[in-house]
Parts: sequence; C-alpha cells; structure tokens
Amino acid sequence: MKSYLRALSFLTIIPLPHVRFGPGGRELSAAAACFPLAGATLGLLLAGAAWLLGLIFQPGPVAVTALALSFFLTRGLHFDGLADTADGLVGTTGREKAFKAMEDSAIGVMGAASVFFVYLLKIALLAGSENTLIMAAALFFMPLAGRWAIVYAGAWFAPARSRGLGDLFLRELRWPILLRASIGALVLVALFAWWQPHLAVPVLAGCLLALVCAQALAPYAASRLGGLTGDILGASSELGEMFFLIGFYLALQLSGPAGPAAKAVISFVRIL
Repeated sequence: MKSYLRALSFLTIIPLPHVRFGPGGRELSAAAACFPLAGATLGLLLAGAAWLLGLIFQPGPVAVTALALSFFLTRGLHFDGLADTADGLVGTTGREKAFKAMEDSAIGVMGAASVFFVYLLKIALLAGSENTLIMAAALFFMPLAGRWAIVYAGAWFAPARSRGLGDLFLRELRWPILLRASIGALVLVALFAWWQPHLAVPVLAGCLLALVCAQALAPYAASRLGGLTGDILGASSELGEMFFLIGFYLALQLSGPAGPAAKAVISFVRIL
C-alpha cells in the first residue's frame, strides 16, 4: 500500500501529505512496481470524466478535455520529458550537445513539434471512438500502459549521469520490480477482459505496442547518451500512451466486421 501511495504521489498532483520519500531513491524505485496501478487510478479519473462529458458533448471536445485533465493531474511531468528528449536526441548530434539541449529550460523546435504531433494524434484517435464506452476504456488503460513503459524501459539500463532524480530512480530499478509491475498490470487487464471480453484484444495489443515502443526508444537513447535519464523515461510514458492508442484502435478496427482496416485485410487475403 505504501508503494502504491508513493507512486500516486510522485506521478500525480493528488494530495497525499503523509507520503514521504527517503534519501537515495530506493523508495521511489520500489514504488515503480505500482506505477501501472497508479496509472490505472489516473485512467479511472479520465474515463469517468469522459463518460460524464460524453453525455453532453461530441467525442472531439471530450478527447481534448480528457487529455488536458491528464496534463494538469500529472503536472505535465512526462510532457516535459518528451519535449526535452526530442530536442536532445533528434535536434542535436553528439552526447554533450544532447545533454545541453535536454537541460535547457526552453523548448526547442523539435521538442515543440514532437509534443504537438503526439498530442494531435492522441486527440484524433480518441475522437474517432464509436461510443463513450470505447473511449473510456482507452483512457483507462492509456496511462497504465504509459507508466508500464517507464518501468520496462528503466529496468534494463543504467543512468546516463550520476546526478538528478532520474539517476537515483534508475540505480535501484531492476527486473524484479518490473516483474511485479507487469503482474499488477496484467491482473487489471485480465479483470477488464472478463468484464468486457470484446475489448480484451485491443487492450492487449495497445499495451504490447507501448512496451515495444519503450524497447525501441531505450536502447537508442542509451547508445546516444551512455544510459537513460528522467527525460527519456518521461518520453517513454508519452510515446507509450500514443502507441497504446494506435494499437488499441488498430486492433479494434481489425476485429470489427465492418471496419475499413478489416475490409482491407479481407480483400488482401482474397487476392492471395
């Protein structure tokens, strides 16, 4: 329970004044086992808000409002990491130049463009939901997948520099913590699949694609920087959320009898 509350306190602005973190980063790293659960808690708030707003508004405004709520509830923590990562890894060449760009408080062109396109795609995918239940399901699991991607990316690589919160967090983050985080995430997915079996495949596909994204980003960043940083983990979360939505809606289209993607696949199979 303490790890869950620490994860919730670190990842959101939910007031938990009695939660404390000791020095060394060990307690924060241990709390990473509950990152997917804390993400699901955030997702529950987003899904509930979307459900209520969906009674009044069209999917477009609901999607924008839900993502804005996510931004404010997380203090834009991972939003900033995505922008800094894009500025460092895409906008520069060389290790030290990358670190300098990532530490700059001003957002560069690459950072601003990355944030814009990532959130534009998130909004477009959510706004294309057929009904409020589907959007609520996507919003519930989107933060879970993003926080799961953080633990997955961080469990295999050392910190790039010996300073900052990211360094303390990464030094104590190991595969047993990832295993516990994965078990918690899969239990939630299994419970949802029992309740809504027709959405089981889309949710699993989205989560898998989020982890694949983390698997691609982390080694590349480590090869460029000599390890990972807190900004890379933040980018893993934001990109993990985006790729979760891509996988979720793609699987939903492929599983639907009348979906355009399904028709394309069927036509291709007939040609073969």
